Formats: sequence, structure tokens, C-alpha cells
Amino acid sequence: MFAENFLGLSRDNTFFLDQVFMGDDEGSEWLDPEQGALQGSQASTIGDSQPGMGEQQVQHPTGRSLESPWLEGVADSDTAFTVALHCYFKFTAPWLPILLEDAFWEDYRNGRCSHVLVSAIACRGMPFTTLSDRWNLQQQFARDFREAFLGTQSIASNDGAIRLDDLEALALMVNFEYEDTNTPPLHSNLGRLFLKHESLVLMTLRSRIQDRISTKSGSTVTLARARERRALLYWHVYGLDAFHCLDRKQISLIPDKDTSENNRLPQHEARDFLDAVLELAVIARKLLRQLCSNSAKRFGVEPSSVHDLYEQIYQWRSHTCPPHLRRHEESPGVLATQDNDEGYPTESQRHIQLHRAVLWALEINCLMQIESSVSEFGIKHSGDLRADISTARMKYESLRALNDISAICRWVDLHTIRDEDGKQHSLVDLAPLALRNICAGLCFWACQHGINSTQLSNTRALLGRRDSRINGQSHPMDDYMENAKLLRDTAAKATSHRDTEDILERLDKQIAMFKEELDNASGAE
Repeated sequence: MFAENFLGLSRDNTFFLDQVFMGDDEGSEWLDPEQGALQGSQASTIGDSQPGMGEQQVQHPTGRSLESPWLEGVADSDTAFTVALHCYFKFTAPWLPILLEDAFWEDYRNGRCSHVLVSAIACRGMPFTTLSDRWNLQQQFARDFREAFLGTQSIASNDGAIRLDDLEALALMVNFEYEDTNTPPLHSNLGRLFLKHESLVLMTLRSRIQDRISTKSGSTVTLARARERRALLYWHVYGLDAFHCLDRKQISLIPDKDTSENNRLPQHEARDFLDAVLELAVIARKLLRQLCSNSAKRFGVEPSSVHDLYEQIYQWRSHTCPPHLRRHEESPGVLATQDNDEGYPTESQRHIQLHRAVLWALEINCLMQIESSVSEFGIKHSGDLRADISTARMKYESLRALNDISAICRWVDLHTIRDEDGKQHSLVDLAPLALRNICAGLCFWACQHGINSTQLSNTRALLGRRDSRINGQSHPMDDYMENAKLLRDTAAKATSHRDTEDILERLDKQIAMFKEELDNASGAE
């Protein structure tokens, strides 16, 4: 995955993540330039040491014997299982990499890969297979993961050690929705307690992450490319936590190394996708601290904070985000990119469009989180016009963000990804947590904003504008409805994910409420 500089993580940011999760102020693990770079060759490295005399190298056999007995009843189970593993790396991993593909296959073929991780990968890859019963199989693999992970933790050593690949599996599965109709209550209850986002963060911070295939003392067989995989895991947990906490306005459990040590962060353009996401995650944590502090909740958000945060986001968009991942308008409402992709392999070019869409959506989410916090906590008044100015800017930036996300939706329609069988996948289908969920959130916001504005449209000025509809002109609220429907239809493109149906059901209800308000307003005129 790090074969070219297309998905690299800079050394500076690697040092930063080590400081956050390991308290390593020197970044000693990455000081050797011959060993440290994450931009190295795709050639697989098996680990830092070889098996000792008499040590059993193979912890689990490969093939179907690794799986649970229920697979025996599945037609072509070996093929279905292998296809699911490949589908994960092909369709799910490119936008949210958690582990290195070549390292996984090296461990898997040599029997070093844990049952926990294999079940998690099969679960996440199964929706992209063509199997008719893929939803049931996905739930089976999810239950396999849960049972295996909880069992592993129950017999873990008392020194707080955990296998690296077990933690990677937890990172894959923290937000999975289980169907527990016929599941023992013990597993369901334990899963709700210990397989949450907070558990992943705490285990990454506090556990002794073992690169060896056994947490018992004396084991010397290590997982492939473990050092790089830990860096990637830190990147994933840090970024996931930043946006998770911002969306929920809750305090992060990760210490604020970025508060007093900004000089540790690169002050220049990000190298590529991983760097760009990390830099935006740092901004997301700043948003949370300034918008959701105890002072902001009690007295309102400082006007200066609103302007400062907008400027940081625009600085990221214009300068920090790598040129080939930036967006600009070719014409009003039509996005264009600097398509300097020629230097990348074909597979990398396929992923560039996906990475662009994800970064743009995450930026829009940060902008809308400012509006959300200001709407909830208000602006702190200081006896002058700064509060009114900040409120006016917040409204402007929010409407501009809605307009931009609509342009992004139209752009996404132009960049589907086709697999070897000729089937096309929307970028939304490949990155549902970012693209589908953010589009759904903006759809809900557009509807609610339209409802509120329609309810206030009983003034003479707004009624006059409504009357202009008779002369062939549309009412401004019709534009909100059009944007809401576009966002809803874009979210619907995540067809490989079962929970999309529930999201669409909620959006359809909100759109129906908005339409009812518009119809009532029309009837009252």
C-alpha cells in the first residue's frame, strides 16, 4: 500500500503520533532513515526476528480450518471466504486504511494471522461480494469476531498486552451494527460494553501492543511490517477519534499533544492523503476545544474563535491539502481538480478520486460543525457588533458549505469505480462513513433549515417573494428542497451497506415534513 508516495505518511507526522500514543518525545523508532520511512518498497518484510529454536511458528492454519464450523454448510465456502478477504482490500481499505495488505497476506499464508482479524476483514469485505446470502454471512463473521475477540481478552496476560492484529480487528469493527436476534445475551452485552469506540481509544493508549504472534513472554515470531502497521493504526485511531468526538461534542480521551506542541507538526504542504487527513483531524480537535469548552457551553462561543476556525479550515484547503487533492470551481456549482495524476500507477489513479471526495466531505463536515455548535451554545456577547458579525458569517459559511456539498455530489456522479467484472461502484458506496453519512447529515440540515425558514415566511416581504412563483420564478425554499433531494439520492448510492435503508427512511420522513411545510405555505397565500 505504501509502494509509491501516493498514500504516504510523513516522518514529522509519524513522530507526532508516537508522541501522542507512546509518549515518545524523541521519535526514536523512526530516526534511522534506512528503516523509518513509510514511503518504502512494497516488498514485504516479515518482521524483526525469526522463530527461535523449538518455537511453533504457525499459530493458526490457513484455509477453511481457520474458520468456524458454520462455514461447512456454505456452498463453496473456501472461495466465498477468500473473495470476501480480497473484497475488503479492494473496496473498503482504500479510503480508510487500517492495515497493510501485503503484510496481512504474508501473515495469513504463514499462519501468523489471528482468527480475530481474519473474521473482521471477511465481515467488512462480504457486502462487496456477489453472494446471495452475503448479509447473513456478514453477520456470522461479525459474531465470529466478537466471540473470538472477547475470548482472547478473557485469557490475555495480566500485564495489559494485546496483539497488534487483534487491535487492528477492533478498529475495523467498532461501529458495526450487530443483529442479535439469536445471539446469547452474554456476548451481546459484553460487546456493547467492550467493543465501542472508547474501548479502541483506551486500548490503543494504555495497552502494551505486541508485534509478536503471542502475548506470552518468550515468543519471538513477529507480525509482518509490524512497526509500520502500528503507525497506520495510530493514524486511524487519532483521525477517527477527532471526527467522532467533534460530531458528538464530547471530550476526547486522547491527550492534547497538539495544544502545546504545534511546532512538532509540519508547517508546510501535506505529502498526500494520510497527511491531509491527519492535519484536518488536528483542526477538528481544535474545533472541539474552542466550540465545546465549558466556557462556550455556559457563556457562548467566542466571536474571535469562529473567525479563527474558519481561517484554519481555509488554510488547510488552500495550502495544506496536497495540490492533486484540492478542489476549485470551474464555474459556479461545477467542481474541477488539478488532474496531475499522470505520474501515478493506474491503481493509484483509481483511488485519487475517492480520496478527493473523502477529504472534501470531511472539510464540509468541519464547517458545518461550527454552525452546529454556535446554534446550540450561541455567540458570546461583548457589548459590540462582533457577535452579530460572527453570526452572519456563520450563516454565510453554512449556506456556502451546502452549495459546495451539492457540487461535490454532482462531481461524485462522474467518477464511479469499475471492477474487473464491469460492475460500477459509486465513491459513496466505497466510503459510507464519510460520504454517505455527511451527505445524509447535510440533507437533514437543509430540510430543517428550510422548515424553519418557511415557518418564518409570513412576513410581507417573504410573501411577496412567494407570490413571484406565479410568474414562473421559484421560491428560495425550493432550492433547499432540490439540494435535500440531491443529497438524499447521493447517500442512497451506498448500496452495498444494509444500514443505508434505515438512513434513507429517516431522510424521506424529513423531506416529507419539509414538503408539507412548503405545501401549507403555498395554500396560505
